[in-house]
Amino acid sequence: MADQEEDYSSLPLHDRVTHKIWKVRLTAYEEMTKQFTTSASENDPCFRPFLNDPTLFKKIVTDSNVAAQEVGITSLVACLQYGGPNACQRLRGTVVTPLAEKGLVSMRAGTKQKTIDALLYFIELDTPEPVVEELIPILSNKLPKLVTGTTVALREIVKSFGTKTVAPKGIVKALPKLFAHSDKNVRAEAANLTVELYKWMGDVLKVGLLPDLKPVQQKELEEAFESVKGSAPQQERFLLSQQQTAAQGNSLVDGAVDQEEEDEIDPMDFAEAVDIFGKIPGDFYERLGSVKWKDRKEAVDDLFKVVSVPKVADSDFSELMRVLAKCIAKDANVAVVTVAANCVEAIAKGLRAGFAKYKTIVFTSLLERLKEKKLSVSEALGAALSAVFESTTFSDVLEDVLEYMKHKNPQVKQETTIFLVRCLRTIKIVPKTAEIKQMCDACTALLADTAKPVRSAAAEVMGTIMKMIGERAMTPYIESQDDIRKGMIKEYFETATVRAKPEKAAPPATLAPKAAAGAGARAPAGAPRPRASAAGLKRATGTPPSSSGRSSAAAESAAPPTLSHSRLAPPGARTSRSGVGSAGVLRKKDDHPSSPRTTSASGTPPRGATSRGLTGVSLSTSTSSSSSHSGLSAAEKAELAELRRAREEWVSTAAALNQQVETLQGDNLKLSQTIAELQLNNKQLIEDHTRDVLAVKAKETQLARARSEVDNARAKIGKLQRDLDAKAAAAAAVPSSTGSRVDEIVARDLNDGISNVSPVTRNKSEMFLPEEEKENGFAAPAASRSAGAHVHRSSSRAGSFSPVSSSTAESSDIGSGAGNAGSVESWRRAAEVTSQLKARIEAMKARQIKR
Repeated sequence: MADQEEDYSSLPLHDRVTHKIWKVRLTAYEEMTKQFTTSASENDPCFRPFLNDPTLFKKIVTDSNVAAQEVGITSLVACLQYGGPNACQRLRGTVVTPLAEKGLVSMRAGTKQKTIDALLYFIELDTPEPVVEELIPILSNKLPKLVTGTTVALREIVKSFGTKTVAPKGIVKALPKLFAHSDKNVRAEAANLTVELYKWMGDVLKVGLLPDLKPVQQKELEEAFESVKGSAPQQERFLLSQQQTAAQGNSLVDGAVDQEEEDEIDPMDFAEAVDIFGKIPGDFYERLGSVKWKDRKEAVDDLFKVVSVPKVADSDFSELMRVLAKCIAKDANVAVVTVAANCVEAIAKGLRAGFAKYKTIVFTSLLERLKEKKLSVSEALGAALSAVFESTTFSDVLEDVLEYMKHKNPQVKQETTIFLVRCLRTIKIVPKTAEIKQMCDACTALLADTAKPVRSAAAEVMGTIMKMIGERAMTPYIESQDDIRKGMIKEYFETATVRAKPEKAAPPATLAPKAAAGAGARAPAGAPRPRASAAGLKRATGTPPSSSGRSSAAAESAAPPTLSHSRLAPPGARTSRSGVGSAGVLRKKDDHPSSPRTTSASGTPPRGATSRGLTGVSLSTSTSSSSSHSGLSAAEKAELAELRRAREEWVSTAAALNQQVETLQGDNLKLSQTIAELQLNNKQLIEDHTRDVLAVKAKETQLARARSEVDNARAKIGKLQRDLDAKAAAAAAVPSSTGSRVDEIVARDLNDGISNVSPVTRNKSEMFLPEEEKENGFAAPAASRSAGAHVHRSSSRAGSFSPVSSSTAESSDIGSGAGNAGSVESWRRAAEVTSQLKARIEAMKARQIKR
């Protein structure tokens, strides 16, 4: 009771802050808060003890008593709020980590909230990076409650300041570990933090996060993303530097638009670089060089699987790019070309700026292959070109693009021009004047192309350029076009969207000091001319000034022509003298005003004084009265007359030159039209020639195929001939018994056929046998022929015959006339039998060969 009744208020504040009794510490914290809130400035002495010794606040925020701790953290918030950036920088390195470790795990909601408020003040008064870097390691702590509280604090930081102020890279990299945490509260708060990040970052967050999560978690996050998609979060708290900018008159929201555009979040920042060379199959180059298109297709498919990563580790891709460029340029299979272009796109996106050194290898191959009309191929090539362009600058690709815009193939011209439109829409800096002129000249030529898609693409390029530089700056490039083309360009101008804005008009420049000094004694425009004094006139001419002032007026009217012609006269002409006559009558060359204005004696400008150009040189013509030149000497009058003659010569020369210029302009217009017509004819002839060449090549291809087929047929014939020869040789080796057997069968059939003929008929037949043999193609047996010959010889030797024999012969002749027909029919049947036997013999030989 004695300790409780003891009064500790007399102790110094420093001692009470470190006192062992928590109530004493609590009252000390309350007194600190009161002093901070009532301080006169950031340099008030009440801040000095705690800023000189930051460990005091470390002890305060880690107070063992929860009630005292809450009041102590409240005093820290007051110190930061009223102590300013100096207090923040002095305390941050010592206080942030213990504050988070002890304050975020407190059982009291007020303590947690005050801890988050203190962290937000540490960020607001300086920069967010040091605080976030202190909090991210705490996410690996073994205490789930601390991890949960730190995740909540990070979510509040992102919600208050946004990802434009707080760099989300470190937070996003820590999220997969939070989603894999065993505590459900940690996972739940990680999901809330992810949704808050998605509000600010959009789909960019998915690239660096979702691939590392489980499918179930991916599905849940996708559903959560859909619920907040399209929301536009606003920054709730601003850094002190942003507040100071607002105090200067700039809006905190609108004034940071340009900065936000420059600080766009890059998905590559959240991805880990992957070394793809170790994953490329060892036989990739061998398969890509195969003659079979399926092998090449499988090779590029395997490569595409390897390179399809968000970020590629930098290495030497020269050989790989050369192989892919050759495949894109020369492979006959469009499926292989499409996948090869996809590989180039993936590598270019993975390397980003690191791909610029390979642009010269693949860029022209991609442009050349744009001749393919298949939509899938042209889209793949266009995507690869866009990826390559993102790794380089607009100036790096413009030269190649302009060259291929002149390609003989209309498809290449069209697709190249469309690619140029895409480039112009994405660049952030307006191209140089020389580059704009090159593009407009190329598009002007394409506006006269025979293909309508090419003309439309060229008009779109010019409309997009007009959107960048403005209508006034674009006028010189489109004024020569007809109304239809101007209408097309204006239509694309109205619908074009570009990121590069036209440069603001510079304020009118003031006269440079050097130029002003060069003007020297020249009178300013509109200033009254200095007049010569009467005494000066008297000294120069010896003539008193006239009261009417005519002589002085005439002198003033004569002076400007002299000086003007001194600058315009040809080398042989006389110029004004630098010190002649009366002062003020003929001025020196260095004393005339920059814009001389001639006035008559009455004060009104003479005729022609307002004209401009060579023919409009202001020369006063004096009247014929002698009073006009009363102040001029004879030499001066002669010089004035000479100058007038020179003026007339210049006027006539200028008129002739103007007429000649008009004639030349008309001739130039005609020549331009003729050139345009010749260019169109030339293009048509080139296209016809191309078609003829293609037709000839097609015929040559057909002829080559026909020759190949003939060679194959000849090879087959030779093979079949060799097979037949082999079979014939095998047939010749058949045993002779088969042949003798066949001969016996033939002889028996022939004998049977002959036995059916009567003897008389047989003899008659034998007599006429040679002719019938020749007719029927058969040879009679040798015995029959000899017997017939023997009978004939016997009858011839007898020399005579009896009547009986004669009658018998007559009867036999009659019988032979009737039986001759039967004999012929018999021989025909014998021939048929013989052919049948031959067929049987061939069949038997074939069977023998097969056996």
